[in-house]
Amino acid sequence: MDNVKSKYNCIVIDDEFLARKLLSDYISKVPQLNLVGTYDSPLKTIGLFQKESIDIVFMDIQMPDISGIDFIKNMHVHPLIIFVTAFPEFALQGFELDVIEYLVKPVSLPRFLKAVNKAINIADLRRKAELFEHGTSENTIEMKKPTQDFIVIKSERKIIKLSYDEIYFIEGALEYVNFQTKDKKFMGLFSLKDLEKTLPSGQFMRVHKSYIVSLNKIKELDGNQIKLDKWTIPLSKSLRPKLLEYLGRE
Repeated sequence: MDNVKSKYNCIVIDDEFLARKLLSDYISKVPQLNLVGTYDSPLKTIGLFQKESIDIVFMDIQMPDISGIDFIKNMHVHPLIIFVTAFPEFALQGFELDVIEYLVKPVSLPRFLKAVNKAINIADLRRKAELFEHGTSENTIEMKKPTQDFIVIKSERKIIKLSYDEIYFIEGALEYVNFQTKDKKFMGLFSLKDLEKTLPSGQFMRVHKSYIVSLNKIKELDGNQIKLDKWTIPLSKSLRPKLLEYLGRE
């Protein structure tokens, strides 16, 4: 389980030659990174992600053919994205797309290395989670079967079997999620999008871009807030009708 990739494939997408050259030079200084290629347009990488396993993408935002933000929205794979841009005002949009870092040009080497270290740590966790989920030995534990009433979480070097009934809500935190029980919080490497598909729909519901709640733990709905025991969770305006429909059937 500790044998994760020694190198991670990365690409650079930027319409400025000097920016591509600088990032290429920085990448060459990091032994864990393997630069697959540099591109002056996101459109030139179409098909690349099907042929190559790309772990990290360094991408500009404002480019002639398509913006980095629009390109990410239409991606069918999910490499780690680091925006490298001259426009700090797009930072909020970037983080809403789960971009892991936002570098403002001109980028210094120390700032670049800080972002890369974060990306490598997340990539390591992703790889360990993949090994754990798909199994490398006969002792593999499946993450979820249709008849299961629990989820298995690898958290802080422990393997935790968490019953669905114990969960009050699940909060997204970039590449991780926090499972909140009555007394404890457990962090695991999952995505809310995947959990929304795999958790039983009659027991859990997505109520906000950052939250999934346990329906039988809801105590009160107050405007755009959901109260579960001692916690208050925001309710998205767009998801409110779905929750009201469920509560109306009770």
